[in-house]
Amino acid sequence: MKWSLQQLLKYTQKPYEFKEKYDFCEYINGIDDIIDISEFYVKGTAIHLLDNRFEFHLSIKGELTLQDARTLEPIAYPISLNVVEVFDKVMDEDEDVRIIEKNTIDLYDVVWENILLEKPIRVVKE
Repeated sequence: MKWSLQQLLKYTQKPYEFKEKYDFCEYINGIDDIIDISEFYVKGTAIHLLDNRFEFHLSIKGELTLQDARTLEPIAYPISLNVVEVFDKVMDEDEDVRIIEKNTIDLYDVVWENILLEKPIRVVKE
């Protein structure tokens, strides 16, 4: 999902809610321990805080198929995340803020980054 700042500035009085499906199949080609990936469903709210600062509350759900560390069998690993991301045109050293480039906000790479951070280093069947 990609928005221009002009689109988001229309929602200064109320939050903007959205739902989207993401397909990351081409992203797993270089990752050996991810066998497969389902579509990820992202539900969220964008809030215009001030000037060019926006806060996104994201609910990310999907499933990775990973290899068992012992047997190498496929294991379904569900992922369900709640994430808050802040975007701004100005970088503040004291805050964790993503920079808005080219007057657009694109959540595709942000969602992928959060999925990778949630992926365990090693998984074993019970």
